[in-house]
Amino acid sequence: MAQNVIMPKTGMAMEEGTVVQWLKKVGDLVTRGEVIAVIETDKVTMDLESEYDGTLLEIVHGDGDVVAATSTIAWIGQPGETPAAPPPALPPAAPAGTSRTEAATPAAPPPPQAPAGPFRTVAATPAARAHAARLGIGISTVAGTGPDGAVCLRDVQGFSPMSAMRKAIADKMRHSHEQVPAVTIITRADVTDLAEARRKMEFQGAQRVSFTDFILRAAGTALREHPLINSLVVDGRTTPCEEVNVGIAVALQDGLVVPVIHGVDRLTVRQIADARRELLERARSGKLQAADCTGGTFTVTNLGMYGVTEFTPLINIPESAILGIGAIEETLRMRPAGIEQRKIMSLCLTHDHRHIDGAPAAVFLGRIRGLLESAGPLDA
Repeated sequence: MAQNVIMPKTGMAMEEGTVVQWLKKVGDLVTRGEVIAVIETDKVTMDLESEYDGTLLEIVHGDGDVVAATSTIAWIGQPGETPAAPPPALPPAAPAGTSRTEAATPAAPPPPQAPAGPFRTVAATPAARAHAARLGIGISTVAGTGPDGAVCLRDVQGFSPMSAMRKAIADKMRHSHEQVPAVTIITRADVTDLAEARRKMEFQGAQRVSFTDFILRAAGTALREHPLINSLVVDGRTTPCEEVNVGIAVALQDGLVVPVIHGVDRLTVRQIADARRELLERARSGKLQAADCTGGTFTVTNLGMYGVTEFTPLINIPESAILGIGAIEETLRMRPAGIEQRKIMSLCLTHDHRHIDGAPAAVFLGRIRGLLESAGPLDA
């Protein structure tokens, strides 16, 4: 029996994905585990592997199509087999939200001649019209490169100022800003001793560790102790998470991804550093998989390297909170031995005030500050 290939749902917040490129064509043999397409979600561009052995019978959604999560995008079966429930054919003028492979679209009759006056009828493929509608682009503003100047899907994609990743990020951040009553509280940690512990760790021959690695270690410990912060908000209900999985915001050329380190509370600083380095390399080389970006319960975002001292990060929904890290500043402070020059770092915690009040958020942030200032418990 023919088996359907679906657009995978890589997270609870994912609503749609984009078929970037099919690596197989109809009629090709495929084996289980073989990469058959490249898809793009709101989090990552990833390889789509076949779950079945057989022949690629039909491609329902072609290159560039934006598809709802879990929707069928292709069928795999035995040669000559008919899919059990093939999707219905689209009408000549596909409404927004529907599309199919342009190569499989039968030639449409030539468009009627435009009437005299300032208006004109634009020749465009259904996929191009649907994609333009999703992006809010007037089809008449796009220059066509198809037969007789018809607007094709590639024309709309080239015209659009936002990639699928950028649009997904915009939608998610807008939802976070509009729907979540977020409050940001800020404290400052003296990380002078932590900087010395970091220097000694590197001097002892360990691979390079960053302040972010220590912060991730501190966050993991604090999240284990404060399950209210380590929770997800889904359909208005708070669900504490058993695992402590911390995402790291990574800036890419065309957007932002948040790969996740799982079980941070059980890892040493060195183990966290190794995991973070590997995820960053995969993110910047476009090799992240869906599993690398799912399961997060909390997020850390660091803008300190850009000289930013304080900021208000937006919560990575459906998580309950996010920690922003500012730049380290040299500051004079009174100490028992007199005035000393100390290294001070800002910690900015944004939390969902529907479920987390200011007091527990402050206690949690204070615990992270205490761990960073003591340094010793983190050097493991």
